[in-house]
Amino acid sequence: MSVLDTTTLFLVGGLVIVGCGVTFLLETLLRHNDAVGRMWSVFYLGAMFTLFAYAVVSLDPSTWWAGPAANGAYVTALGFIWVGARLANGRRSLVFVPVAVGALVTVTALVPGETGGQWAGAVEMFLGVATVTILSAIEFARGDLPRLLASRVITVLTGGIGLYYLGRALMIALLGPDHEVFLAYFGSEASTLIEIGFAVIGTIMLSSIQNDRFAQLNEDEVEAGARLRIDGIMSARQFRQLAETWLLRAIRERTTLVLLLIDVADLEAINTAFGRAAGDAAIRTTGRIALTQAPTASLVGHLSPRRFGVLFELPANDSVETIAHRIGEGVLGAAIDDRDRFRASTYRGIATTRTSGARYGDLLVAATEAVTLEVKLALEHERDDVARES
Repeated sequence: MSVLDTTTLFLVGGLVIVGCGVTFLLETLLRHNDAVGRMWSVFYLGAMFTLFAYAVVSLDPSTWWAGPAANGAYVTALGFIWVGARLANGRRSLVFVPVAVGALVTVTALVPGETGGQWAGAVEMFLGVATVTILSAIEFARGDLPRLLASRVITVLTGGIGLYYLGRALMIALLGPDHEVFLAYFGSEASTLIEIGFAVIGTIMLSSIQNDRFAQLNEDEVEAGARLRIDGIMSARQFRQLAETWLLRAIRERTTLVLLLIDVADLEAINTAFGRAAGDAAIRTTGRIALTQAPTASLVGHLSPRRFGVLFELPANDSVETIAHRIGEGVLGAAIDDRDRFRASTYRGIATTRTSGARYGDLLVAATEAVTLEVKLALEHERDDVARES
């Protein structure tokens, strides 16, 4: 006989998940409404749909198809934690991955039909959960996220969930769903307790990450606006607002827009070697050259202390690469201070609505990935040069 009342446990678990979901959804809508928050909100919506679907099939066994739908929805919902983490790291969302995994889980549970029982497709579901949660653990441990304690906690949390569900898949495959070992350690009651803990701790950690991200974004914008204001260059907020308007118009008029990102290279090294004033001068010089060398009728924004963005229509008589190169050469050839102690350099990334879509967030992610790739290639080139000299 079970120590815990199963129905009560499921009811408590459902209330906890709904409560956490409503809390996070309200916080996203009212305070942190960005692409990352929306992706993580999908997790809570999917989890609540899963609860509803399981309730439907438990109340009316003739609606057996709701069980497979719940399995697939749960796997897909968990996958959106990974999607949000990728966006937080400035990477492509790859939203089709959790959707495809969830669809596969649903199909495998539907194949046995009504006679399949409640454990139909369980192995596939457990493996699906393990896949998306382990992917989440990896993503929270890379990029910019690991600097946050909350991210490191979620890495452990999602990694632990992934390993647990691998164990569930292995045990049900070897022992079957009615074996006492499976029921005691990997059955519905044990997994519900774990999922309650995951919902509570995960919500706190995701909210903490969002608070930190928005605080950092606001700090960057305030700092850049206060110290580095350049006539003709918009703040990050103004740039995004106008860029989204341009993108909507581009969809209507079927034109291609280009987003060019320009990062000041080695800004920390400049600040350390020559002082903060020299670093600020390098940023101002980069911004002014980006403004003067950008195509006519471009939007130019200061997106963060080191980064400028230029949005313009795909030119007919010039290549985007030529424009980016011209800005980079202009920065490299400009004296930063009266003593001309150093020259600034830049990393540049390009994305177009033709290849990356007309959403500002997707365009920014694609251009950021291009900047990251250029940084990586530059570092590899430096290592090769050092190796040849030695």
